[in-house]
Formats: sequence, structure tokens, C-alpha cells
Amino acid sequence: MTELRIILSIIGAVILGLIYYFGTRKKTNEEDEYGIDHQEPSLGMDSLNTRPNELPRKKSGLTVDEAHELHKAQEEIAKKEKIVTLFLHAKDGQQFDWHLIQSAAEQVGLEFGSDNLYYRFKGTGDKKEMVFIVANMLKPGIFQPDMRTTGLVLIMTLPGIMPALDMWDSMFPVGERIADILGGKLTDENHHIFSRQRIASMREEMRDFDYNN
Repeated sequence: MTELRIILSIIGAVILGLIYYFGTRKKTNEEDEYGIDHQEPSLGMDSLNTRPNELPRKKSGLTVDEAHELHKAQEEIAKKEKIVTLFLHAKDGQQFDWHLIQSAAEQVGLEFGSDNLYYRFKGTGDKKEMVFIVANMLKPGIFQPDMRTTGLVLIMTLPGIMPALDMWDSMFPVGERIADILGGKLTDENHHIFSRQRIASMREEMRDFDYNN
């Protein structure tokens, strides 16, 4: 009886070993056929995983109403800010010499800044404030010793330290005076010569700016 139990135990162990062997072999063959990282395809829609060919989704932008409000705000800002420019051109084929520019600037009371631009200030000392600047028409816009240039540009930004009309009445005569000294011609931002009508319209623009701001 004891021998029979031993024989049955041995047979059972052999059977278990064969089952384990063939089971392991079958799994190994499947891995060889499909690859060790093979996974069955998922037919479901997994929203947490990004598909290989799927482009990244953009975040939603402004709504139509928000875009309209932003445009209106930008228009309001534009109405409250203005840059006024005067151009002083040398005669055809000529240039302004640095020494003549320097002399003209001193005659009309402009100050040469550390950034190589000319300034008109209101006040003195620590209380002086900028009214407008005068730059070289040619890039990079600065003045350098012994240079020559085809023109200058006078620039003021509104709102400024004074009403717009007062700033215009400060800048325009300076432009006219420099033009007389250098023998150039003064024009507006569109390079049109100033007529009486154009001067009057510019003054009206300045009044409108003051009224609306």
C-alpha cells in the first residue's frame, strides 16, 4: 500500500511537470510569433491616451464678444495716444553737415542728450520735462560727430506735459527755424509741404485731441 502511494505520487509529479513544461512552451511560442511586447488591440475609445496620429488640440481662444470688446478697448487707447512728426529734408542732392546741425540746435535752444539725440525741455534742473525730440532721419537715428545726413525728424508724443496745442506751438516754430538755418524744407508725416491750410488743420487736430482727452 505504501509502495502504491509512492508510485502514484511520482506519476502525479511527472504529470504536473509535463503540464507546466508544455504550458510554458506554448506561451513562449506565442511571444516569438507576436513579439514580446505584443498586446491585443483595444477596440474601445480610450480618452486618456493620445493616438499617434492625433494632432494636439488647441485651447479655445476668445469668444466673438470678447474679441469685439478687446478691439474696442484698443481703439480707445489709440484715440488717447498720438505721435506727431515733422520731417526736415535737405535740398535735392544735398546733405546737412554735423557742424551746421549742432549750430542750428544751439540757436533754437535744443539740448544734446547722452543718447546722441536733441531734446527740447520745459523747465530747468531736476524739474525739466521733455516736450519733443529731434533725431537723425537716417538709421539708427542718432547724431555723431562729423556725420552728414539727408534730413532730421522732430517727434512729440501725446498726451505730453502740456496740452497738445501748446506742444505743437512749441515744436512747429522750432522746425521752421531749423529749416531756415539749414536751408531745408519742412514737411508733415506724409512728406507734404506745410501750407496755411495744412497748418490750420494740424492745429485743429491738436484741439480735438485736447477736447477728447
